[in-house]
Amino acid sequence: MIVAIVGQDTKFCLQLQDLLQAQGHRVILMADAAKAAARLAAEPVHLVVLDGLPSKEAAVELLRALRAQPATRALPVLQVDPHGTTKDVVAILDAGADDYLAKPFTGDIFLARVRTLLRRSLWNGSLQPEPVIALEAGALKLSLVERSVLSGGAQVTLTRLEFDLLAFLLKNKDRVLKRVEILEAVWKYPQEVETRTLDKHVETLRRKLGEGGRLLRTIHGVGYRLTDAESSSVTS
Repeated sequence: MIVAIVGQDTKFCLQLQDLLQAQGHRVILMADAAKAAARLAAEPVHLVVLDGLPSKEAAVELLRALRAQPATRALPVLQVDPHGTTKDVVAILDAGADDYLAKPFTGDIFLARVRTLLRRSLWNGSLQPEPVIALEAGALKLSLVERSVLSGGAQVTLTRLEFDLLAFLLKNKDRVLKRVEILEAVWKYPQEVETRTLDKHVETLRRKLGEGGRLLRTIHGVGYRLTDAESSSVTS
């Protein structure tokens, strides 16, 4: 999905960008709130995150501009505010924001709020599903927005890292992925780090996926590959 971050706190906006990109979203950064309404009306965006605007008044003005335009009237907006008071929260929500998140908060909470807003847009029909939000291979079906996984038609419960690992493998289906490449993409580890974390997660993932776990193969001395073709062996 495409997420626009409108804000002037560059460091924090980049942190949010990293979180969103790790989930497969494409991020557009906008620093000029005064021009954001017109730009958002012209670009295909699925969600807006507001952070670090000059003032509450600037946020309210932008929200009202978005709600006044047919192209952005139904666009979900999440306001992130480090210093918001109860009065500010009410003003922002009344101006048109769909949700309000006060700092401090964890990355998991932020991503959960993002998923909720995107899921709500899908359910009410204002956002049309796109192929990029669903990944499949053999018996496996994964939804990026709903964070759900089916293996052989059965629901599978995964941890956040297990889900992110499976999503990365599915996005690169049939490609041999080096261990360091997977670690950098999913765990953000530097190349020099040696760990069996990946191997343990793959082992757990195979067990949880059951039938679908047979699609995940070990390429000895290199890394892993997920394919559409099932195999009785997990090694190559």
